Amino acid sequence: MTDETLGELSDREYPLLALVRRHGRSGAHYLSIAVACEVISTFLSFADVFLIGLGIDALFNDEPFAVPLLPQAWIPTEPLDLLVFVTGLLVGLNLLTNLLAFVSEYGFAVFTQRFLHEVRVGEFDAVQRLDLGFFDGSRTGNVISVLNDDVNTLDTFFNVIVGAALWISVTLGSALVYMTALNWQLALVVLLSAPIIAGLNRWFSGVLEPLKDAVREERGALNARLETNISGIDVVKSFTAEEYERNRVADSSLDVFESRLASRRTSVRQSPLNRLVVGAWLLLTLAVGIYWITVEPPLFFAGTLTAGQLVPFLFYLERLTLPLKHLSGVIDHYKSSKAAAKRIDGLTNAGKSLGASDGTDGDADPDAAPDLELDGGRVEFERVEFSYPDSERRVFDGLDFAVEPGETIGLVGSTGAGKSTLVKLLLRFYDVDSGAVRVDGQDVREVSTESLRDAIGYVNQEAFLFDGTVRENIAYGAPEATDERVEEAARIAGVHRFVTDLPEGYDTRVGERGTSLSGGQRQRLAIARAVVGDPPMLILDEATSHVDNETELVLQENLDELTADRTTFVVAHRLSTVRDADQILVLDDGEVVERGTHEELLNRDGRYAKLWRIQVGEVEGLRV
Repeated sequence: MTDETLGELSDREYPLLALVRRHGRSGAHYLSIAVACEVISTFLSFADVFLIGLGIDALFNDEPFAVPLLPQAWIPTEPLDLLVFVTGLLVGLNLLTNLLAFVSEYGFAVFTQRFLHEVRVGEFDAVQRLDLGFFDGSRTGNVISVLNDDVNTLDTFFNVIVGAALWISVTLGSALVYMTALNWQLALVVLLSAPIIAGLNRWFSGVLEPLKDAVREERGALNARLETNISGIDVVKSFTAEEYERNRVADSSLDVFESRLASRRTSVRQSPLNRLVVGAWLLLTLAVGIYWITVEPPLFFAGTLTAGQLVPFLFYLERLTLPLKHLSGVIDHYKSSKAAAKRIDGLTNAGKSLGASDGTDGDADPDAAPDLELDGGRVEFERVEFSYPDSERRVFDGLDFAVEPGETIGLVGSTGAGKSTLVKLLLRFYDVDSGAVRVDGQDVREVSTESLRDAIGYVNQEAFLFDGTVRENIAYGAPEATDERVEEAARIAGVHRFVTDLPEGYDTRVGERGTSLSGGQRQRLAIARAVVGDPPMLILDEATSHVDNETELVLQENLDELTADRTTFVVAHRLSTVRDADQILVLDDGEVVERGTHEELLNRDGRYAKLWRIQVGEVEGLRV
């Protein structure tokens, strides 16, 4: 898959609603209270002008002061008492609307933060469980953009836009209700503008959606570019490529600029057109009303119209311009939020579309799959066929071999022969296309991924460390490990003495990615992390490829203890690392071309023997 298809992976017509259903249940009562208070508060905020209009007619036009739901017996008949009564009503309404508005705002805030917390944690967990094939085709910066920028966009949506959209809807509805109560005939004139306004905004909504999708994708691409460049800053500097990278970032930034400008160019036209329509209807209504009051009911109108009705009516009509002015902004932000929600939902759906094996999908239900039952750790590859996602090249085409419990197996061969891929299939980072990988007779696809990986200690050539203490990094392999077990694992990995010489010993922080340590030190800590849980199987994938000779010697000296009673796979370019292995498999183009001990393979004088002679300097070269 490519970075540009995250939004397309969403199969939801209403992705925002889908996210709320998935992550918003715990705060749904806060949202319900917030919506109810916002509706009541907004509706009551229009009552003041209505009451003033009734008061004007009661005081100056001898009309009765009648308020729906208010008993007539409560209403004074004397002018001064009525004035005091109306004033009290207005003060009470103002206090009530402000109280309800506060409760509404607080409810939206609590719901939003709970919802965003659930989204961040839930979507991050979904990303962790995606098959590695997803990350092979997606840039890290684009994934981070979804988990950060897109989630933050939802913060604005629920904290501001939902409330604004609700306010606009209730304001328009309330204005029409009050206008109908004042004079239903004039209200019909106003309703004639509704189809025009609705059609106008529907057209803008359809035009803006793809533009907002493009903005989100371009921002994700820019974030991915920035993340990649900063991660490789040492390479950039070593090749004096600052100007080249600046131009590439500038190109990505220009794409964001152009996509945003195209979106903004469309959205800025919406508000003036809405105001133009409402302004035209305001003038029409004013003309009809004045003619009605001063001359006679025009056209098909009948009855009387008072100044106490026309003035509030025009006020409500004028109030329609404010929500319509903000309507374009709400639609604009809604489209941005919908695009963000599509990318978030698409990130979740990536597991389904790619066949994730880490618990999001796969052959077995992760909750129903039984745990791996170990009986020594016998590993079998049965006629395994495998190709990486989006690749037509076969890495394995009928790979077939077995490893007995407790054996140490060396895996050697040229780059691209399939050594690291083999152990990734055992770990179920990827699933085989056909055939099977079995541990003690159990297909790894039919047991829980967690139990499988708990049984395997894994060290790769990168030796990635987290920003934390030495103790935390070692115990990462077994969070329940005691301090004594952490130190024992460090001794097995040959790193205990080094750690005790650090300023704070095991509590010394290693820095982001372990940058405060040397490559050899990081590698030994990674090995300690792999064995701290005492796993019955162990994988050392190029564990000595980036270390100095001294560190390699320490690792070799400790190899017997590391591999004791464990089924162990050692992937190596340095053949000295696997010299003492029980069996050595020589891979070439996805096939096992030789198998035997070090001495047996040397005596056979095949490919392994040639590789060995190159490394000890007996021949000048061999294409590998």
